[in-house]
This record gives sequence, structure tokens and C-alpha cells, in this order.
Amino acid sequence: MIRTENVNRVVRNAVPPRTALWGARIRGRRDGRQGLPHVPPPTEAIDQRAVVTAFVREQRATADRAVEQLRSRMLDRERRLITDIRREAVSVVRRYDGLGRPAPAALAGFGERVGEWRAKADVCRCRAVAVTAVIDQLICCYWDAVRRHHRDIPDPAPAHLAHWAPARLELDASWRESDSWLIEPTAVEFSRTARALAILDARPKHKHKSEAEPESEPESESEADRPREER
Repeated sequence: MIRTENVNRVVRNAVPPRTALWGARIRGRRDGRQGLPHVPPPTEAIDQRAVVTAFVREQRATADRAVEQLRSRMLDRERRLITDIRREAVSVVRRYDGLGRPAPAALAGFGERVGEWRAKADVCRCRAVAVTAVIDQLICCYWDAVRRHHRDIPDPAPAHLAHWAPARLELDASWRESDSWLIEPTAVEFSRTARALAILDARPKHKHKSEAEPESEPESESEADRPREER
């Protein structure tokens, strides 16, 4: 059972340190008073990716470095598992493509290793998402101070500035395809890993009992019970 105090502790741990929040507000107040960044006119479409200041670039660089450190640590920690996957991939490809014979046992062992890898990669991705969320909190705190103290923004702010803010941080596409971390296209054996993964993902799934082909209907009672006529 999840207790309330446990949830509150998790929430408290997710909040950035007060010193970091205070520093973000100070930077936002200073940039706003200096007129940074430039306020777009009402006729200009707002591109959140173009709303960038030195503080925003610093925070994004920090997030990129942090998530790449998470990935590199995982690759180093799971190097033995990665080696096993690549070795078993060679065996799977040799049996399926080289010999042309299905090898369910070899494919099952390979699939078990890949499943373990994907589960650990999911945990790493969740941690990376948490890192970007913390950085987003700091940027939001900074941006709130920018808008409050910006010399070119009246109070209340005009309607066209309702969505004027830096874009949220997002992980790159490679985090959604953790299998690509196993593949190195410059080496032949690693391309075999890609082929083995394709074989694994393309294997036919077992049909559910309800999806099995219907049994042939028995003969009608008149035909089954009809006595054979003697010649």
C-alpha cells in the first residue's frame, strides 16, 4: 500500500534545491530588466524553439550532459550483457540465414537476453526523463521571473504572449529505440545483431485458443444416422 508520507517524500525529492531555484529567479529577474530575450511583435508567429537565452542554453547543455552520462554508465555497467547479445545474435543469424533452419531454442535464449536489456534500458530512460523534468522546472522558474520583470512586457501581458516560452526539453529519438545502442553499423558482427533483432521481432506469435481455426462441423443428424442402403 502506498502511504501518503511516502508520496510526499517522493515529491519533495523531485523538487530542485532551493538554491538552484533562487539562482534561476535571480537570473530571470536580471535578464528581464535588461530586455532579454527580445519580445516578438503581435504579427510574428511564436516559435518556442527560438526562445533562447544564455541561461536556457546552459540548462539544456547540463541536461544533455547528464542524460548522456546516464547512457554511458549503463553501457559500461551492462557491457557483459551486450557482449552476450551480440554473440548469440551471430548464432541466430547463422542458423536462420546461413543454414536456413529455424532454431527456436537459440531464438528463445536470444529473446530472453534482449528482454533483459530492454527492461534495463527502460529504467535508464525513466531516469533520463526525470533529469529533463528537473531542468524544465529550473527553466520555468527562470522564465516566470523573466516575464514578471521584463521591461518590454506590460502588466497585464498581451494575449499574443500567452505561449511565449522556451520549448520543453525532450529526449532525442535514440532513447525510444534502445536496441540501436546495441548496433554499430561500422562492424559486420554488429550488423548481424540488427538482423537477429529483426528475426526476433518478426517471429510468429502463438494463436490464442479463441483465434484457432474452427473445427469442422459434424455431419447433420439425418446424414449421420441414415443407414447405408444395401445394394
